[in-house]
Amino acid sequence: MIGSRGTALRAGGLQLSRVLSGSKSSETSCDLASKVSPVRKKTTGPRDTGFINSSPAIMPETSTYPMLEKLGILSNDHVRIKDPGRVEELISSIVRDGFSKLQVIADYDMTITKSHVNGKRADSSFGIMDNSSLMPAFYREEANALLSKYYPIEIDPHMTEEEKIPYMKEWYGKIHNLIVKCKVSQGSLAEMVATSNAMLREGTEDLCKKLHTVNVPVLVFSAGMGDILEQVLRQFNVYTENVKVVSNFFQYDEEGIMIGFKGDLIHMFNKNENAIHSSNYFDKLKGRSNVILLGDSMGDIKMAVGVPQPNNVLKIGFLNDKVEERLDTYMNAFDIVLIDDQTMDIVNSIVNVMT
Repeated sequence: MIGSRGTALRAGGLQLSRVLSGSKSSETSCDLASKVSPVRKKTTGPRDTGFINSSPAIMPETSTYPMLEKLGILSNDHVRIKDPGRVEELISSIVRDGFSKLQVIADYDMTITKSHVNGKRADSSFGIMDNSSLMPAFYREEANALLSKYYPIEIDPHMTEEEKIPYMKEWYGKIHNLIVKCKVSQGSLAEMVATSNAMLREGTEDLCKKLHTVNVPVLVFSAGMGDILEQVLRQFNVYTENVKVVSNFFQYDEEGIMIGFKGDLIHMFNKNENAIHSSNYFDKLKGRSNVILLGDSMGDIKMAVGVPQPNNVLKIGFLNDKVEERLDTYMNAFDIVLIDDQTMDIVNSIVNVMT
């Protein structure tokens, strides 16, 4: 998503034991204890999680949810689940059916990639271009001005999606026209990525390696810059033959200069309208009726539209900022909400119990 410009991204490492430790942002304050979900970790010892442990809403220590307990999900203070019974059933079914019926659909910016690194925003696909010394100064100035104007609209919890869409189209159109003015060369993209601080979430390499080994298809569906994100995936050696990328790709002239974009515009709120849903992509995956869907925006929940007769769609949402303002909305849309989690630990823990 454009709004994630300059936002850190990365994913790697995964040990189930690390899943049990959890991570928490300073944004995750005591106020969140009163939110909808009771799923959180108890505070023990000197570690202060900032969560209230005496609330009657805390999940009882029983075996009511054996799969969630096995995965350590109930002991993570950054995990929110509105309906743990439903999530228990979804994960149990996915695990029982195995890899042959599974496919993964994931957003890129701030989902596969981190939203921050060492307290600083890391580069999204747009941010890589924004912060590259290979881009002219006028691009950065104009891009930052557009970001300041449109990003607050993108994440405004008081606006409907329908109200936001015209602004998002306007934003993307202006950014795309601005990039064309810069006469970007295809050969410069690898250097832009190499000199950026774009990072995958901790555990992403492990996850991708596992999914490749067991031949699980992965669809990366992004409203960002396809040419840029492909370079990132290659840099981290996770762009294998089971991975398909659908995004906004550059069009080049004979000299390799970017002159426009291919196909229809993909923005964060039309991921159910893109050509992927009218193509035979999902038809080729018939029988893979279980989906693990990963996203960080409300528009991402539509990415699985087109999956034939889906049995189980487990929607995992990464809530990276504006936590208190957006938590309720995310809880209602995603089965599992991960607050300021810069890892793929939860996804990896699910995949690991399938072996």
